[in-house]
Amino acid sequence: MKRKSGVKNQKSIVESQRVWRQSLKILLLTSYFLLLTSYFPLPTYSFALDDIERIQKEYEGIQDLQGRFIQRSYIKALERTEKYEGRFFIKRPLKMRWEYFRPRDEVVIISGTDIWIYKKMQKQAIKGKFSSDAYGQAPIALLSGFGDLKKDFDITRIREGVFELNPKGKIGLIKKIILEINNEGFPIKSFKLIDIYGNTVDVTVKDVRINQGLKDSFFIFKAPPGVKVYEFNP
Repeated sequence: MKRKSGVKNQKSIVESQRVWRQSLKILLLTSYFLLLTSYFPLPTYSFALDDIERIQKEYEGIQDLQGRFIQRSYIKALERTEKYEGRFFIKRPLKMRWEYFRPRDEVVIISGTDIWIYKKMQKQAIKGKFSSDAYGQAPIALLSGFGDLKKDFDITRIREGVFELNPKGKIGLIKKIILEINNEGFPIKSFKLIDIYGNTVDVTVKDVRINQGLKDSFFIFKAPPGVKVYEFNP
């Protein structure tokens, strides 16, 4: 009985690793667009053509970013939609913290090369290493301190306030992104990631604040007493 329980638990961990590798890619891409578009004047279509140097300089002034999010993921093969809510915190270089409140109570932290996935209800923490080979070069380049929207994407205006972004190179399995912007306040209202298999991830952001002075210690995870820690490589 004990052996069967161990095998079952191991399968659960392997499945968690697979699911969270994909989830981490989504979080990275989400962070990528939040940062890249924070200072881009999207409503004026010319943003992709004019004054790039000035915009890039403004973008480089972003040190940290935080806010709330609602994420809806559609899995085509299962014809299933999942909804998540929570908060995000991003700090350059290469620090992220995503806190999920509903329906799961989990925390994902990236700090440098370390990844932590803390599953509170299961009293489990999964530790891994972060690499561009596993999660894509473009998001890592941006979170490390540089990025260029025009360089990475062909941009088409679909209608007022809505843009389609097509990757010029490979960014994971992403086929295209539909970006909807606000006319005032934080420029991003929502965006949809569409992959080559027809899966979609819709992310809506709210209450976004920039350069609030997030401390490095906020991105350090220490497993609470009684929490089992597992390690894996991406």
